[in-house]
Amino acid sequence: MPAIKRLGTVPSDEFCPNIITIPRPKKHFRYLNTPSGDWLGTDDGESLKVFGHVDDAVIWDVTDVGFKHGVSGLELTANTTELNSKCTLSCAGERVAVSEGADTVDEFTIEHGPEILPSTYLETLKEQGWVSITCILPDQVVDGLQRVGCVDGYEGRTPVRQAPLAQDPAVAQVSAEPISLWLTREYMQTNDIRLGHSPGISALTRDDGIREVQGWHTDFPYLWGTGDRIPVPSGDLVLGMQRNVCVSDFTKENGATIFKLGTHASSEAPPEEWGISNQTYRKGFRANFGLPYGGEESDLIEAPAGTIILYDARTWHRAGMNMTDHRRGAIIQAIVPGYIIPFMDTSQTFKSFLASDAYKQVSERVRKEIEKLMVHKIAGPAGLFAITTDEELTQRAREQRQAAASVY
Repeated sequence: MPAIKRLGTVPSDEFCPNIITIPRPKKHFRYLNTPSGDWLGTDDGESLKVFGHVDDAVIWDVTDVGFKHGVSGLELTANTTELNSKCTLSCAGERVAVSEGADTVDEFTIEHGPEILPSTYLETLKEQGWVSITCILPDQVVDGLQRVGCVDGYEGRTPVRQAPLAQDPAVAQVSAEPISLWLTREYMQTNDIRLGHSPGISALTRDDGIREVQGWHTDFPYLWGTGDRIPVPSGDLVLGMQRNVCVSDFTKENGATIFKLGTHASSEAPPEEWGISNQTYRKGFRANFGLPYGGEESDLIEAPAGTIILYDARTWHRAGMNMTDHRRGAIIQAIVPGYIIPFMDTSQTFKSFLASDAYKQVSERVRKEIEKLMVHKIAGPAGLFAITTDEELTQRAREQRQAAASVY
């Protein structure tokens, strides 16, 4: 990686990042889903079975008469190839039927898949520390996210004071998006992963030229530039991934995230001269020093709505500025291994999801994945327990901190 330019002062007006524009895909593969939400696939090119996760084994291309496996070339005949339709399949003249638990499944739902093979995404992620899973979200999921976030076609909608996860099934569906989760598990080398905080949709409004702007930092659990939660490099052990979901189109004009791509491998924190979050959020910083660095050594990724930008949490980045009159929607999700304490307690949000209509509207596979991602557990001699916060001890801890801060 090239040496990082050290600046004497934070430039006030220089904004000329390297622009990376991700084009909208011209075609997508398809999934063939079972009633529970799992996937039909093959790992040997001959036998068909049900998979509980997405990798190359479950990727299908559309043909004139049905579907062709993306890797092995195994061909299936279908009575329809229309997206979101139910279909019956046959292979070599025999109707396809597979076992799913105690049930036999012989009808499948045709669903929206990725533009390229998952293994190709993984190669890119390992090589550069980030990857764009472009337009991976179906249109109906993007629409649901925009409605909850009150962005794009829903800017006039009044926000609802309820956990987004409980408002619309789209929030659970994006949180359980299977390729980004498979990539995260492979990249962090563990199947036991958790959300660092509950899913939320942010809406970036027009910059007023005065308010403070988020500076350079790395994400949870490292937080270099915002508190140095993990102050030393972790080497080959990856302790966090970040999943930025483009709820709206991300552009230079509407505040797309600014990165210094490749810095995940530098074992360095962002330089203070670039304007780190610990400094830039202080009142008066912008008036006195200008904006955080946004020059030619920085990178800005433009991507269409429905895209997931997945990256190593050690990558330096900062918020962009929205110079348009429209709110730009995003979901920012931290994902950590199960052995890292989460940024926030997610148990209450999960319980509200359990009691919501949104829970009833998603597949069994999505329900199980969300529970794995949001319910933190501990196992010991006394059995298995779900971990959450304790209100009495939390209040005690806050009082003790306040008392300590008040002593001269």
